[in-house]
Formats: sequence, C-alpha cells, structure tokens
Amino acid sequence: MKYTFKIAIKYIFSLRKFQFITFISLLSALGIVIGVSALIIVTSLFNGFRDFAEKEIIGIDPHIRLLPKKGSKVDFNEVIKFLKNNPDISFFQFNLAKGIIQHNQNVRVVQLYAIDDTSFTNHPLVVKSLLNIDLNKFGIPLENCVSIGIGLADGLRLLPGGKISVLTIEDIDYAIQSLSFPKGKQPIVASIFQTNNMEYDNNFILLPKSLARTLIRSDKYLTKGIDIRTKNQKDILSIAKNLKEHFPHFNVYTWYDLNKDIMNAMQFEKYAVFIVLSLIISIAVFNILASLFMTVLEKKPDIAILLTIGATGKDIQQIFRIQGILVGAISTLIGLIIGLCLTLGQIHYGWLKLNTQKYIISALPMKISIPTVVTIAIVSFLLSYFATIYPSKQASKVLVSESIFKE
Repeated sequence: MKYTFKIAIKYIFSLRKFQFITFISLLSALGIVIGVSALIIVTSLFNGFRDFAEKEIIGIDPHIRLLPKKGSKVDFNEVIKFLKNNPDISFFQFNLAKGIIQHNQNVRVVQLYAIDDTSFTNHPLVVKSLLNIDLNKFGIPLENCVSIGIGLADGLRLLPGGKISVLTIEDIDYAIQSLSFPKGKQPIVASIFQTNNMEYDNNFILLPKSLARTLIRSDKYLTKGIDIRTKNQKDILSIAKNLKEHFPHFNVYTWYDLNKDIMNAMQFEKYAVFIVLSLIISIAVFNILASLFMTVLEKKPDIAILLTIGATGKDIQQIFRIQGILVGAISTLIGLIIGLCLTLGQIHYGWLKLNTQKYIISALPMKISIPTVVTIAIVSFLLSYFATIYPSKQASKVLVSESIFKE
C-alpha cells in the first residue's frame, strides 16, 4: 500500500483522539449518505407514480389519435385501408361532439364519443365496465344504448338500465331558431365504466354511431377522427411517424401528446425535487472542502517534514485528494445501498400502505431507474473529487522553513 494512502486514512481517523476535524469528516459523510439515499428513494417514487400513470392512461386512451387538419379535405377510407394492412394494430373510427344529458333534475354537459356499432362492445371502456346489463336478456337494441363514466353516473344518480335525456348543440340551435323546445333522445344506460381518469369518468359518454346519427345530423357539429391501439407499446412512436409521412393532412397525436400537461408536470416535479435534494449533497461536499482546509492548516508541520524527506508536491496533493475522495466514495456507496434496499423493500413488501377506500393503489409505487441511480452516484463522486482540488493544491504550496520554524 502506497504511503500516501496510509497517511490519508490516518488524517481521516485520528488514532490518538476524536478530533473536531474527524467530526466534520463524519458529518460530511453522513450528509452524502442521506442525500444519495434520499435522491434514490424520491426519484424511484416519482418513477413509480409516472409508470403507474402511464399504465392507467395507456389502458384507456388511444395509443395514437388521427385528426384531420383544419380546412383540409381528407379521405378516411384511405386511412382505414392503410390501417387494415397492419395486423399489429386495432382502430376505432369515432365522432366527437358536445352534448347535454339530463336525469330527473340533474343536468350535465358531456362529450359524446360515437364509434361503429360493431366496435361498441369491444371498446376498452365497455369491456372494462364496472357495472352493466345483459342487452340480449332484456331485449334492448344496441342503437338505443350508451355507456357512461362512474363520476357522471354518481352525479346523475344513475344505475345500468336507467334512462337519460340527451341533447346536442344542434338540437339547441334548432330550438332557438324555431322558437320551440329542444327534442332529444332517451337512450338506456347499458354500462358504467371507471377509468380513474376524471376527464373520462365525469364527462364522457360512449355511444354507437347508429344512435349518434339520430342525435347529430350535421357534420359541422362533429369532430371526426380515428383512435389506434397497438399490440406492442414500443411500436407507438414508429407507427405514429409512419402515419405522419403517409397522411400529411392529418394531425397525429400519441398518448403522450394527448396527456402532455400532466406528464410534463410530473417530469418537472421530479427534476425540481432532484435539484433540491442535491443541495444536501452539495452542503456535505462543502463540509469535505472545509475539513480538508482545516487538515491542511493542522498538518503543516507534517507536510513540511514529508517534503524535507523527499516527498513531492504531487505526493502531498495526492494525500489530500485521497482523503476527500475516500470520504465521498464510501459515503456515496453507503447511500446507494441504503436507498436501493429501502426502495426494493417498498417494491416487494409494500411497507408504506395506502387506504384503498381513498386511493386506487394499495401502496406507494416505486420503480428503480438504473440510469438515474448511476447519475446520482457519478454526480456525488465528482462533487467530492472537485472539493479536493483546491485544498490539495494549497497543501502542496506549504513552505518548509516557515512551517518548521513555527512548530
């Protein structure tokens, strides 16, 4: 073992007594341990929530949505023909419109989402319905059925089998122009779905196109588009890019584009917390710098003796750099171990439980990101290294004669 390493170890832990400099070194180490472990735990928590949100969104939202650009004439049949040639995707052609529904004295403004009759019962919202009725058993025709969100059903005091009155903007415009009462339709609620997404649960009504055609007769009240779902989520971006190239008159949105605000907010929160917690490591690194300076001042006579017996300035620098790097590296390693152990414990055993009556998950979700862990370790180590540069240079500039004379 090189003598510079032995001296660095001795300067970290004095064999004779517990010195103030030793206390500062331990405080620095503790700060780095806490900072690194906290960063790993918190970033894993954000990754867990993001992963959970993505699964919830992708489970309900289309993976890709095609909407015609304003003012452009488009041929949906051409797009449908193109999509049918790809066996790895499924799609729903839809019409979207604003509407008003009423049940007893309760009124709500909603989004009417109409799809082909043949696709209605296969739509994820219907397939994953919380409550439903057997249409065949009660002899209810499909063209007189709707599926609504649980928030909407709760607000209107509705159960499957109940009737609602549906009005569209077209009905209201016609009533105003003709000075008459608007006449809507009274479909039956066939199912109630729960997505845990307030936009869907509180504002969404799914209906077959056969019913939509009786409600909305003019295309000017409609937004037409195609929703696409892929078998492999890894193909979403490549398929979206392919669609943009083949159909320039369409706007192509991925699930991320449709939920950009919430995803960007989660990413911003993650980075903000990362920066705040990094300050803990920065303060600890500053303590390393301070302890090295105090060590240099205290050990000036030792440095002078080392220089006298043949040690070079580079050797002196190496002693103090090793001292700072050891404190930083060991502390970073301990912080990594603690952070990863606590995170893995939460993932596998769910130590921090949540009330399932209030939340849709039973425990705090966590997901370890290897690139993030590596980044935290590298940043912590580099900060520790940079903190050693200036004190070690100052140590190598100690004047031998002056230090020995003062001693």
